[in-house]
Amino acid sequence: MKRLLIALLTVLFMLPAPLWAERGEDEVRLPQLGDSASRSLSITQERRLGEELIREIRQRLPLHEDPEIQYYIADLGQRLLARAEGPEFDYNFFVVDSSTINAFAMPGGNIGINTGLILRTQSESELAGVMAHEIAHVTQRHIARRLEAQRGSGFRTLGILMAAILMGIHDPEMGSAAAMTGIAGSVQEQLNYSRNHEREADNIGIRILADAGLDPEGMPRFFERLHQATQFQTRPPEFLSTHPVTENRIAESRARAQGYRPREVQESPMYDMVRARLLVAQASSPGDAVTHFRSLLENAPDHAGARYGLALALTAQGQTADAKEILEGLMKDQGEHVFYFSALARAQWKQGERDQALATYQLGLDLFPDNRPLAHGYAETLIQAGEPEQARNVLQRQLRQSGQDPALYRLLAQAASDAGRPQESRMAMAEYYQLHGQFRLAIEQLNQVIDGGDADLYDKSRAVSRRQELVRAFESRNR
Repeated sequence: MKRLLIALLTVLFMLPAPLWAERGEDEVRLPQLGDSASRSLSITQERRLGEELIREIRQRLPLHEDPEIQYYIADLGQRLLARAEGPEFDYNFFVVDSSTINAFAMPGGNIGINTGLILRTQSESELAGVMAHEIAHVTQRHIARRLEAQRGSGFRTLGILMAAILMGIHDPEMGSAAAMTGIAGSVQEQLNYSRNHEREADNIGIRILADAGLDPEGMPRFFERLHQATQFQTRPPEFLSTHPVTENRIAESRARAQGYRPREVQESPMYDMVRARLLVAQASSPGDAVTHFRSLLENAPDHAGARYGLALALTAQGQTADAKEILEGLMKDQGEHVFYFSALARAQWKQGERDQALATYQLGLDLFPDNRPLAHGYAETLIQAGEPEQARNVLQRQLRQSGQDPALYRLLAQAASDAGRPQESRMAMAEYYQLHGQFRLAIEQLNQVIDGGDADLYDKSRAVSRRQELVRAFESRNR
């Protein structure tokens, strides 16, 4: 906690001199993009702050590592971003493995979605409505504008505010959040977005939803159901703590949503499949999951998401022949899909059909080149099959395509090690560590390459160059 506050304060002390004039919320004119928000926190500063915070997130939060779920949330996020207008951030959508109902936006385009929120929604438009709302907080630079309103109260308040953005996404009963108890009251007051910010995020988010071909009423519909279900609870969901919902706000957002011309809503089948994956993962046992999906199919025998969930549960239970039959039927009825290929390959592998599993992954990648879930699953299976060199080639290509990805770097380190390439393995682990903010460990990995007697001149020169970059980054964040 102390190190985090120091890091955040380091960034904050680089900001311009404070604007000392205190103004009430109702007196503040909402600035246009590039107005006072940019004076308080420039785009470059916000991007740097976002990079630091996402490293802390990777260290401190239980991120959900399911490749299919990560892929879906990122895909839905990019679909919404294509219809958003705002600063050019490198947006990063990630999933937190937490049953609490929450979503949050952080500086620099980092947007987190809790698994509990995904399961609480009832349609893709509802989930997308929450995500569009968070995207609007980023595009309108509400965090920077919130900082602008707080500048007069000193840098200590700003440091606490930015730390709370990170710590506040925990369940308050968790250990790290408990460290904030002594300042919880003042933090909550500062962390909450203003009424104007919430209204603005609603309005812009609804427009994004409609422009993306989703149901614009998904946002007010979810807010209303969440509000009604929790209004008598002593402790509301985390999302409502930081995004207070009133009946008036719901009515306003519904009226705005109804103002958009009716159009055909285009929701992805991946939404139901992702919810099925989460339900299987969280079930008390595979048998309970099988019972759940069989019950759903009694009322809706053609429901693709329930059929997919049943196949996953059967695979987990060891009934792989039945699972394969369901998945092959889904491909015939619904068409070829990335998630079906991954699930079928896993069922084949578990049944001992190793060659068939590898062939299924390869066919999937032929149809969907550079797909991250397929590449991740294929590489994992190749390593298990004793083909680390081939896995290494798959992972290197995927990293060139998708950019920095901690899970892929970790898998590449394993593949390279198994393939007898220890220096490449250490280079990959260095990237993994730096993406988690563990610069000392990253530099130590590079030192082992530089000092290693079996490293060639090319590996040593790459390691020296990369070490210089990481040392500069490490010194900069600790200066």
